[in-house]
Amino acid sequence: MNQLPKITILTASYNAAATIEQTIVSVIYQDYPNLEYIVIDGGSTDGTIDILKKYEKNGLRWISEPDHGLYDALNKGVGMASGEYIEILGGDDALTDYQVVSRVVQKMKPNIDVFAGGVWSVDEKSGTQYEFINYALLNGGEYFGDMPPHAAIFSRTSLLLKYPFDTQYKIAADAKFFLKCYYDTQVQIQYTNDLIAYFANAGISSNENACADEYNRIYRELGLPFHSPNDMLARPIKR
Repeated sequence: MNQLPKITILTASYNAAATIEQTIVSVIYQDYPNLEYIVIDGGSTDGTIDILKKYEKNGLRWISEPDHGLYDALNKGVGMASGEYIEILGGDDALTDYQVVSRVVQKMKPNIDVFAGGVWSVDEKSGTQYEFINYALLNGGEYFGDMPPHAAIFSRTSLLLKYPFDTQYKIAADAKFFLKCYYDTQVQIQYTNDLIAYFANAGISSNENACADEYNRIYRELGLPFHSPNDMLARPIKR
């Protein structure tokens, strides 16, 4: 890309004092020169706000107010964003290193609308981690409706405004967003095996039955011929 696009990273948080500092540090020390970071907090009471205040001097923008859940918070964040592309990073996730945003932008092809990579999925119980990449999409194989990991997706802000997160879904509204992009013939998507973030495999998004239920609701709503297997390949974003 000839010019460096402005990148906005969004994090939605609620009582995330135990983990959010590592998330913030992984973002604010990126070497990419045109980066904006916004945290949308749902009214935390556990010390999260003190951590957010600590990093205001590093350019962190944040708000803290009651909301109607993760996707309502993220929709607020999209409305606040001034970047050309947005990446969403969970409050217990972290970017892999301080050069990763620069590498992503360097690899973006011209006129790309969605850049989708992979993550290190971290099992907090065992302390192990493994690569999580949607190989069906990466290799152009048969597609069963599962999305790339959202912490590894950079989407044009205009797309997130066109297809805002559907707040009737509590776990997989990000999957609905990706499917709308995937089936929009005007949207250009680039896939890569680059590992962009560490993704904490915990919380409600690790409930495979609940994930499958929402995925199947989305497939029915969009009229898609898919059914989610029990071993879900996609992990929605977390808060």
